[in-house]
Amino acid sequence: MFRVSALLASTALIATAGSAFAQSDIAPQGDDGGIEEIVVTAQRREQRLQDVPVAVTALTAEALANRGINQVADVARAAPSLTVTQSQNPQNSSINLRGIGTNAFGIGLEPAVSVVVDDVALLQQAQAFSGLADIERIEVLRGPQGTLFGKNASAGVVNIVTQAPTDTLTASFGVTQTTDEQTRIEGSVSGRPNSLIAVRANAYYDQRDGYIRNLTTGNKLGAAESIGARVRADIDPVERLQISLTAAYSRDTTSATRTWRYVDPAARIFPISQIGELGNLVLPSLVGIDPGPDNFKARQNVEPEIVSKQSMYVGRATLDLDFANLISITSYQKWSLSSLGDDADYTDLPVVGRRTGGIVQSGNTNTDQFTQEVRLVSSGSQFLDYLLGAYYSKGNSDRDFQRLALGPGASNWVGGLKTRTVALFAQGTANFTDSTHLDAGIRWNSEKLSADFLNLVIPTRPPANNATCLTRCFGQTSDEQVTYKVALRQDISRDLMIYASYATGYKGQGFDLGTGASPDRFANPLQPEHSKAYEIGLKGTFLDRKLQVNLTGFWTDYDDFQAQSARVLADGTLDFRLNNVGKLRSRGVEADISLRPFRGLQFDLSGAYVDAKIRSFEGANCYTGQPAFDNVAEADRVPGVCYGASASVGTQDLSGSRLANAPKFKYGISGRYETELTNSGLKGFVQADWTHQSKVNFSLLGGPLTVQEGYGILNGSVGLEDPSGNYRVSLFANNLFDKSYASLIQAAQGESLGLATQQVLPRDARRYFGVRLRLRYR
Repeated sequence: MFRVSALLASTALIATAGSAFAQSDIAPQGDDGGIEEIVVTAQRREQRLQDVPVAVTALTAEALANRGINQVADVARAAPSLTVTQSQNPQNSSINLRGIGTNAFGIGLEPAVSVVVDDVALLQQAQAFSGLADIERIEVLRGPQGTLFGKNASAGVVNIVTQAPTDTLTASFGVTQTTDEQTRIEGSVSGRPNSLIAVRANAYYDQRDGYIRNLTTGNKLGAAESIGARVRADIDPVERLQISLTAAYSRDTTSATRTWRYVDPAARIFPISQIGELGNLVLPSLVGIDPGPDNFKARQNVEPEIVSKQSMYVGRATLDLDFANLISITSYQKWSLSSLGDDADYTDLPVVGRRTGGIVQSGNTNTDQFTQEVRLVSSGSQFLDYLLGAYYSKGNSDRDFQRLALGPGASNWVGGLKTRTVALFAQGTANFTDSTHLDAGIRWNSEKLSADFLNLVIPTRPPANNATCLTRCFGQTSDEQVTYKVALRQDISRDLMIYASYATGYKGQGFDLGTGASPDRFANPLQPEHSKAYEIGLKGTFLDRKLQVNLTGFWTDYDDFQAQSARVLADGTLDFRLNNVGKLRSRGVEADISLRPFRGLQFDLSGAYVDAKIRSFEGANCYTGQPAFDNVAEADRVPGVCYGASASVGTQDLSGSRLANAPKFKYGISGRYETELTNSGLKGFVQADWTHQSKVNFSLLGGPLTVQEGYGILNGSVGLEDPSGNYRVSLFANNLFDKSYASLIQAAQGESLGLATQQVLPRDARRYFGVRLRLRYR
C-alpha cells in the first residue's frame, strides 16, 4: 500500500491538479487530436454543445469513468455552480445550481433543480440519490429551463442519458476495490438478435463498509449497499417507426448518520425544566469522542437504516413523418423510502424514549407517478426549426413519520400529496441567416394540488391557536402560469458563437407537510416561486480545436423564493418551517477552458463566481441560541439581529445575507496525460483533479456554528490500457491530502441553547486508495 500511495502522490506532482468542472473533460478524441465535440439534448433535440445558447456542462461516459462518478452527488465534483447539501437521509438532501435549490423535510414541495432520466423527470428529488450505471452522458443545464423541462426546473436540470443498444454484440465488465472496503461490480451486454430488435441489459452491485465508529456498539456506521439493473429493447416493427421500451430497478441501503462537530459543556438534550429527571447533559454521551470537523466517532443506541427502492418503466415511440418526428413518451415510476434511527438526539442517552433506551425515529415514504408527453419535432434544417409538445402527469406521495418519545419530542403523523399537471409548450429557432438565429419558447402550465395531514399525537400542552393540526388538516390549491424564453445567437464562425438570453422561471405552490403542519399553513400554502433570468455567453474553439473557451455571465432575480429553515424551540423540538423568502438574487460569471496542446495531453480549468444573496426577507426566524433583544423600536432595528423575547420566538431581517450552501467561488484544475509505452503496445495515463470552494453556511438563518470553511480536494489516478481500449487497469487516490469536510452542519436536535452542532461527513471526506479494472468485448 505504501508503494501505491507513493505512486499516486507522484501523479499529483506530474499532472497539474484536476478539474471539478471540466466541460468536455477527457474523452476519446478525434483522429486529428483536437478537443472532442460533444452532442447534447439540452433543447430536446440533438445539437453540438458549442451551438446551444445555454450554459451546459456535459460529462461523457469516459469522463464519468475517469473520475469515478457513480452517483448524482459526485457530479458536484465535475460541474460549475453545482453543490449538493447531502444529509444522512436523502429526503433531507438537495441539489443546488448557482446557489438555488430546494431543501425540504416534507413531501409537499417540488425541487428547483429537476433530475431527468431518459426524458422523464423524477417526482421527488430524493430519488436522484441512487446509484448511476451504464450512463452515456450527464448534462448539467444551469439557469431556468422550465420552457422545455417543466415547472420543477426553475434553477436548472441534471439530464441523465443512459446507454442505448448497439447493432453489434458488445459486452463490458468492471470491478472496483478500495482500501476502505468498497467492492463495486458492474456489467452490460448489448446486441441485435435480429433485424427487428436490439437489446441492452446492465446490472451493478456496490457495497462498502462504514467509516464512522459507533463506540456504543462497536459497529461502523455509514455503510452502503446498492444494487440495480436496467433492460432496454429498441424495436423497429415497421419502416419509419421506432419503439423503445425500458425497465429499471434499484435498491439502496445505508446506515449514514451524523457526528458531533461542536459541543459546549453547558449543552443539554431536552431541558430539565420541560421533562424533569429525564433531562440530560450531552457530555455523558461524548466519552471517547472529540467533537470537531474530524470527528468520525459517535455513540448511538439505535443504529440507523435507510432503504430506498425505485423502479421506472418508460415507453418511447418515434414516427418519422418526413417533415417532422412525432414522439410519444409514456412513463410510470415508483419509489419508496423507509428509515429507522436515533435521529432525535444522536446519543446513547435514555433521554425521552424507552425503546432500547433512546429516541427511535422512523418514517416511510411512498410515491408513484404516471406521465405522458407528446412532441412534434421538425426535421432537417430550415428557416424555422420547431418543437411542439403537450405534457400530462399525475403523482401521489404519502409519508408517515413517528418519533417514539415522551414529552415535546413526540411525533406521529401521516401526510399525503396528490398532484396533477397539464402543460403545452413550444420552442422554435428562426434561422434569419446562416449565422444569425433567434430561439424562442413558451410554456403554459396548469396544476392542481391536494394535501392532507393526520396528527396521531395529542399535544402534552394546549397549543397556541392554529399552532398545530390537532387531528386532520386538508388543503387544495390550483394555479396556471406561463413561462417563456428568448435567445439571440450570432455565429461569428463555425467555431465561435455569442448569445444573449432572457427567461422566466416558475416553481409551483406547495404545502408544509411536516411535524409543524398547522391549519394556518394549510390555509395559506407556499406561493409559487418566480424568476427572471438574464444570460450572456461566448462559446469558442480556437487553434485548430486545441483550445476551447466557454464564458457565461448571468443575473437572476427571484420573487417568493421557497426555502426551509430549522431552529430548535425552547422545549427542544426541532421546528422545520417552509417560507416564501421575499426576494433574492443570484448573479455571477462562469468559465470553462480546455487546452489540448498535443495528442495525449489535456488541461481543463473551470470555475464559477456566484453572488447568491437574499434581497428582502423580513420576519425570518432567528437561529438557535441567537442573542435576542426585546422592546426595540422598528425604526432602530437592523438586519441580522434577533428581536423578541428569545430566539425561539423572535424574528430577524435576513436582507443582504447569502443563501445556504452557496459558495462564492468554486473552481477546478485538471490535467491528464496519455502516452504509448515503448515496445509494450500498451498506453499509459496519469491524471490529477483538484477542486476548491470557498466557505459556506449551511443555515439559511445564518448561525455562526454552521459554517464550513473553504477547502480543496485532490484526487489522482495512474493506469494502463491496451491500444484497442478493451481492457484498462488503474490505481487511484481519493482526497490525497485527507482533508475533512462536512456536507451538512446543523444545530443539534433537542438542544435549544445553540451550544451544540452536528455534521454529516461524507465518505469522500477521508483519504482512500483503490484499483479499477475494466474489460470490454466489441
